[in-house]
Parts: sequence; structure tokens; C-alpha cells
Amino acid sequence: MLAIAQDVLGLRGVKFRRYGVLGQSQQGIDLAGREPDGRYTVVQCKDYKVFTAADLRKAVGTFTRGRQPFQAYRLIVATSASTEATGVAAELALLQNANPELELDLWGSEQINEKLRYRGDVVSRFWTRETAAVFCTGAPLPGVPAPRPDRHTLAERTLIGPLATDDVTPILKEADAKRSEAPEDACRLYGELAARLDGAGFRGHAIALRHKQLDALQKAGLWDDTADLAARLATVALMHGDRLEPRKLAQLLNRTAASAESQGTARSAASRQHALLIDAAVNAMTHPLGSSKPLLGALGDAANSCLGYWPLLVLLLAEELLATRPDHLVALDDLIGAAIDRAGQDRVEGGGEDVVIRLRLVRAEQDASERENLLRLARGHRLPARHKALISAREARRCCLESRAEEAVESWRDAVHEAIHAELPEDAADWLYAIRAAHVSFGPLTLDIDEEHHLAQALRTTGTGQLLSRIRPPRAQAMTALARKKPIEAVLSARRWLTDAVTTGSWAEESEALDLLADLYRDNGEPDLAAALYERAGKAKKLIELAAQVGDRLLPTGSFDDAPWWVMYARATTVAEQEDLLEDDSACTFLDSLTDLATRGRAGELIDSPTAALSLRSTKAACALAARGTATQAAALLALLADDVPREPGHYRHTDSEHASAAAAIAVAHPELAVPALTRLFDLADQKVDAALKLLVNDQVLKLLVPQARSTARGDETGQRSVLDEAECARYRRRLSRLAEGGSHLAAAALMELEPHHSSLRERAERARDRILHRPEAEPGRVDIGTTLVSDSFLVGSLGSEDLTACVARLLAVAADAREAASTRGDALIAVRNIVLVQRQNAAPDVFSVARGYVLGTYEASSFDALTGRSHPLSAFKVNMRSSSLRTYGLRLAVVTAASAEHREWVKDQAVGMLRSDDAAEVDAAALALNELPTDAVCEIDADLLAAHDHVSVRRLSAVLCMRTPDRYREAALRLARDGDFRVRHTLAEAAAGSAAATDVTDEILRLLRKDARHSVRTACVSRDRSPR
Repeated sequence: MLAIAQDVLGLRGVKFRRYGVLGQSQQGIDLAGREPDGRYTVVQCKDYKVFTAADLRKAVGTFTRGRQPFQAYRLIVATSASTEATGVAAELALLQNANPELELDLWGSEQINEKLRYRGDVVSRFWTRETAAVFCTGAPLPGVPAPRPDRHTLAERTLIGPLATDDVTPILKEADAKRSEAPEDACRLYGELAARLDGAGFRGHAIALRHKQLDALQKAGLWDDTADLAARLATVALMHGDRLEPRKLAQLLNRTAASAESQGTARSAASRQHALLIDAAVNAMTHPLGSSKPLLGALGDAANSCLGYWPLLVLLLAEELLATRPDHLVALDDLIGAAIDRAGQDRVEGGGEDVVIRLRLVRAEQDASERENLLRLARGHRLPARHKALISAREARRCCLESRAEEAVESWRDAVHEAIHAELPEDAADWLYAIRAAHVSFGPLTLDIDEEHHLAQALRTTGTGQLLSRIRPPRAQAMTALARKKPIEAVLSARRWLTDAVTTGSWAEESEALDLLADLYRDNGEPDLAAALYERAGKAKKLIELAAQVGDRLLPTGSFDDAPWWVMYARATTVAEQEDLLEDDSACTFLDSLTDLATRGRAGELIDSPTAALSLRSTKAACALAARGTATQAAALLALLADDVPREPGHYRHTDSEHASAAAAIAVAHPELAVPALTRLFDLADQKVDAALKLLVNDQVLKLLVPQARSTARGDETGQRSVLDEAECARYRRRLSRLAEGGSHLAAAALMELEPHHSSLRERAERARDRILHRPEAEPGRVDIGTTLVSDSFLVGSLGSEDLTACVARLLAVAADAREAASTRGDALIAVRNIVLVQRQNAAPDVFSVARGYVLGTYEASSFDALTGRSHPLSAFKVNMRSSSLRTYGLRLAVVTAASAEHREWVKDQAVGMLRSDDAAEVDAAALALNELPTDAVCEIDADLLAAHDHVSVRRLSAVLCMRTPDRYREAALRLARDGDFRVRHTLAEAAAGSAAATDVTDEILRLLRKDARHSVRTACVSRDRSPR
């Protein structure tokens, strides 16, 4: 009994254990099981040969008079004897009436044996394997074999048409002949033929006969009968996933209702009622965004609830809302209950045998008792196999949403078992894929992960039976409409596909449908709906793309209270991507939630993916919000991540980059935490974390490392000012020195910026010089990708002019060598530019002429340009590298080597011409070059024209130029303040805040930008507020 109690009750979440041992008082309890809601079910076992009413009374009395340690709400008396005697049944009813607070049940040998037939493991364990092989079978008793399909009849109907066969043609001719004289008889014959053809699978021909039936009714003036039939046919067509036919019938209904009203028929009001209800249903089911309110209102009208097809419309709307907007389902609770009662009393024509079960399954989504009752029916083998399969699949889906993976897999296996018996191989295959999807989501990830895929492939060769009848698979419809660029049709088909997947509990299909529908909404101007669907599907990468696409629009994000791990993973991704758009209060709320998730994940308290994706993502998202929260929250985050710093040499953590960024952001945003935050950044740098080393040369971090007194003395009033004293800054510089001595080029560059003449830099500069001067010559047929030329160029800046001139000459030789790759030649030109910036007066006088040649394109093509250039779209091997053009490097070099007004004028002309380039890299370089030229060299450039450029870098250049002469470009500046790209507005805010002259225009721009949707833009306006007037 212990082995089968859980399965008999149909409660996967109940853990049964034996209560007591031999000789102890057990208060009438042998087995006790605690259910997920905390209630208890107890079982009392009786090994009797004969079980009487007195035995039952005694067993129940022993329990009710006992101590009842579990406060159980259900008692089951299980006996090995038969319990079919009428006296026993009558006594059970009397005992139930006497104990209303207790659910009583009786299991006799009949019920137990029936269950054991499906538990070969139990029978073989307590009896023998041979007994199990004979006894354990769910197959029915042998009967008359089913006749083989009549292939000749099927071929004849297919080739000459089902309306032209010998058994149909005479009846069809008779019906056609009676249309004028006896329309009622003609209608009856058309209806009978349509039903036959529909049952044989010729649904299209059946519809054609139904239209003849409707025409006959109209010609006979039977408008009310026409409305009755058209309304029912429209409802059935909607149930089959058709959209064209219901629209036609809705139009016919409107005309029919008008005719009935004009002629004053006896049921003209009912005809109009049909027309209004069907019109609402068709509009709801064919609206690409889902318009359910009119249909909900019409279904709630008491006058409509008496219509025969009313339960079908309730089912249609309920399943649609469950799939697309489950939070709106509660509004249908009363309607669903009424529809279940109606469908249970009277057969709903056109709805099949599944209507009541499907309605009850929708109600079970929110009603725990209904869910439990359905599971009892399914696992107690008191329903047809197709219904048991559907209930098990839907239970599996709910278990997945509740993160009960093992129970979900078992329920889907039950569904596959029942589906095979019910001849539903298509659904069984879908449920096998659902099992695979559950393993992917929850684990375990083993080498057998594709086992269900292989089984599904084999299963689909056995037939095509499925639960839902559709005129065409909605997935195929959606894909076809997508390929033909018909978005409305594609959206409607994808919504139907999603509804079908949810209805049948096909987990993998549901995920695919969510993904496709979200893609369609994204591409057709509905980003909010797309975001909600991407969240349900856990598509984090697509949410990142969507956030970039919508710009300043804040996407809706649910809470982190109660959702599956993949949904919270997607939400955390959205929050991290849009942190700049969050209000301060919202940012603090999300930061608390994400920190809590990260804490629980590290403690092993989260139900997560096999790769701990949610724990990692919540940590990264919390780091992204670190600077948006309070100082207390930031300190808590630093404390949470403290254990991530120590590690074995050569190891890394998945959150290292975000950890380092958060430490730097906290140091800038919260001055009171600058010391612990910078200490954490340096600790990470000590562990060779690449992101931390890169942040050491960040401008804001470097400004923090300059003592406050020295920063004030330098007149640094408009930028980020350090809050550290001399001793603290000296300590961090010593750590920088140790990092530089350990071989970090970035730490050495940061130290050079802070202390150019530091003693430890001389030796490193000489080594860098030697690497440049003694760089090996390129070998034909071989190319190296990646160099240290750029980092070495920073280090040699402290050397003398003779060394610098030699380095420039060698770097120009590397840049001119066509045997080198374009990336290496570009690095060489960048390195030359860096050296020239250090000591402009010591630069070789012919460097400008060399740069000029690169700008004009008078250089040899680089080695392997064909390989590293643009790849063919159909190429299986693509190299993703920057452009092979050297014009951009030449232009940036020309800017810093232009020593005369004539040279600067030439650079300006070349840069302006390059703004028209199709190469985005060239446009970027041109905008940067113009920004670096002196004001007098670019004063003639019309910033107003640049403000209308398509490229963001050009508009950012326009923002800078506008703020140099704000009164002249007021209108352009106002347009840029409303630019769709926040980077333009951020640049404008920085330029306005740092403008030397305080004018009415700059004040106007700052007032506008302080109300910007982006936190970073609003923050960029602060520098002007801090500067003295």
C-alpha cells in the first residue's frame, strides 16, 4: 500500500510514510502523507478475507476517537477484501454524514487490483516478474478486430471528389431538386451529407454543402433558422481555428438578422442576438492584439447564456486569455462555472467530447480544488484515455511553472502513455519534446538529452491523431504568412499556435510560439507586448536587442516575487539593460530584489537552471544598478561580493566584469564609499581581472586618485573631484606601482598619468622602446593578429626626444609594410599618434605628409585583406574584424600633426568630405577629427546641417559645436535636446554644463535636459550646477 498510495490518490506532491511500528498504538493510522498545502491524508490498512459494514464502522471509529496527531482531513480505509456489498456502501455513506469534517474513502480489492495492473514494478516486487507480465496490462479484452480502411473508397473520393461518388451523388441531386419545392427537406439532406463528409475528413466539401443549406433556408424565407445554423457553424469554425469562414458567416448573420427584423419574424430578436454575439466573437478571435472586452460583455449577458453554442464561445475566450493574458482570466470565473454546468447537462453540438474537460482545466488554473479533483479522476482511471492524457499534460505544465520539475516530467510521461492508447501520436510526440525541454530548463543535462527527440521522431511515424482539430496547423500558417510578409495573418496564426500549445500542455511548442509571436509584435510596433512574451519565454538576448531598439521607452517588467527562474532571469536582464531609464525609487526597489535573489542563489535557496543562470544574472543586474541605489544598498552589494575576490591563480568568475564596474561606479556615485569601493577595484586588479585593470585608466577613477587639495589647486571644478586625502591616494599609487611591476601595461599607463616621472616607469619605457625598435619584420604568407604597439606607445612617452623620434620612424615603417595585416598597420598609426600627442614639438616634420597619404588612400593594400575584409553572405567561414581601410587612422594622425592653419584647413576639408562615407568607421573618425580641431578651424562648419545627419557621431559633433556658439545655434540645440539617441543628448548636456560662457541658451538647454528620461543625461547636467558663475 505504501508503494501505490501516492499514485492512487493522484497527488504527486504527497510524501507517504509508515506511521508507527508493530506493537505501538497507532490511533487507526498506518500511512500518513503530507500534501503540498500542509494538510494530511491518512490510510488505515486491513488485511481481511471478508470485510463487513461493522468492520468499516470500527475502523472509522478507531480513528475518530483517537488522538489524531496529524489533524488529517481525509481518511482512507484500504482492505484486501471485496467491498462491493451494498451494506458496506450504505455504511460508508452514513459514516460520511456523521463526520462531515472528514473525507472518507474505501479501497477494496477491486480498486487496488485495477491500480496494480498499471504498476508492474510493484507486482514484480511483491509477487514475481512472471505474474507482472501476465497481470499488468491496461489492454482491453479481446474483441472483434476492427475492419481495415477501405482504400478503394478513399482513393475514389480523393480522385473524383467526395461529391461525385455513387453514394453521395443521388442524395445531392435529390437535395438540389427539392430546394425550390421542399426547402426544409433539402436542408435536411444537405445537413446529413455535410455531417458525413465532415466525419470522413472532407471538411472543405462539408462547408460547401453547409452554404447550400444556408442558401436553401434563405430562399425559403426561413430567416430565423438561417441565423440559428449560421451562428452554430461560425462557432464551430472558430473552434477549428478558421478565420475566413467565421467572417463570412458573421456578415451573413447581419444580413439575415436585418431581413428577419424587416419581415417581423417570430424570432427576429433571437436572430439579432446571434448576429451580435457572433460578431463580437469573430472580432475577438481575429484581432491581432486580442480584443476580449466586447466578447466578455456579450457572454455575460444572461440572454445569451441560453444559446446552445454559448459554452463553446466561453471556452474559446477562456483558452485565448489563458495563453495570451493569463492575468485577465479571473474575470471569466463565473462564466466558466456556468459553461461547465451547461455543457455537463446538454451535449454541445460541434464541440466534441472534450468541452467540459477543457473548461474544467481552465478553471483549475486558479482553483486548487478543481485541479485536485481532475487529477483524481485522471489517475483513478475513471476517464477516457484522451482526457487523462490532456489532464496529465496540463498538470505537467503547471508543475513546470511552479518549478516542480520531477513531477512535471512524470505527468508528461503519464500523458504520453495515455495518448498512445488513445491513438494521439502527434500530441504524444509533443509531450516527449516537453520532457526534453524540462530537462534543459531544470536538468539533469546528460548525454541522453536527445532521447525524447529520437522517440518523438519514431512515434510520429505511427499516425497523425491529435486532440485539437484544426483546418491547418497554426504553426505552418504563421510561418507561411511570415514568409509572405503578411503580418496580421502571421500574428493571428501565432496567437492560435500559442493557444493550442497552452491548451494541450505542449511545453516546447509553447516556448516556440511565444518566441515567434514576440518577434512579430517587436517588428510591428508593439514592443510592450513583445517584452511580456519574451519574459515568459525567457529570451534574455532578444530582450537586450529590444531594449536597444526602443531607445528611451521603458519596457514593462514584472516583479521578482513569484515566477519561474527563466522569467526572473529575463526580467533581471531587462532591468539591467534599462537601468538608465528607471526612476530612482524603482531602481532602489529593483536593487533590493536583485540583491536578495543573488543572496538566495549563493545560499542554494533558488530553484535555478543547471548552470545557475538566475543567480549569475541577478548578481550582474544588481551590479548594473549599484550606482543607482542608496549608499546602504551599495555597501550591502560590496559585502555580498566580497567572497568573489579570493581565488586560485588563473581562475576567473562569471561576474568579474560586472563586479569591477560596480566597484568603480560606487566609488564615483557614493563618496562615503570611495575607499572600500576603490579597494575592491584594486583587489580585483590584483587577481588579474581584465575589467578591473581597464578601469584603472578610466578618467573618473583617475580623478578620484588625485588628492582633493591637488585637484582644487589644478582648478578642476567642473569634473569629478576626488574625496581622498594625500595618504589614501599615495596608498593606491603604491598599489598601482606593484601592479605595473607585475607586468600590467594598463596599471603602468595609469601610473604614468598620475606620476609621469615615477622611478619604476623608466625601465618599463625602455623595454617598450626596445620592443618597438626591434619588432621582427613581417614574413611572407604569415600574419599576426594583435600587437602591443598601442600600449607600448603610452609607456615610451616619458623617454627623450631622440628615442621618440626613433620609435616614430619604426612605427611608420611598420604602417607602410604591405606584408602586415591591416589591423597591425592601424595599430602602428595609432601608436604614432599617441607619441605625437606626448611631445608635439618633437614629432618628425614629415609625419603630416605621411598621414596625408593614408587619408588620400595612396598606400598599398594590406596582406590578407581578402580574408579579413567583408565576407560573402553565404560563406560558412566569416572573419569579424574592423575595416581594412587605413584612411581613418591617417585622418586621426593628421589632426595631431597639423602644425599650420593650411594643414588644419586641409584636415577639415577631408573630414567634412568623409562625413558622406558609407563606412561607419570613417564617419566616426571624421567626427572625432573635427571635434579635435581648434575652434577657429571649424567655426565655418554649419552645426545646424550636422544636426540632421543620420549618423549619431555627427550629431554628437553638432552638439559640441552648438554649445561653442549657443546663441547662434539655439534651434539646432533644441532639436538635439530631443534627439532619439540618448548619446547625443548626453554629449549635449556635457557640452552645455562645461560651456565657458553661461548664456540664456545654455541655461534653457540644461533645464530641458534635467527632465530627460535618462538618468545619465540628467546627471551630466550637474557639473554646470557645481561650477561658480
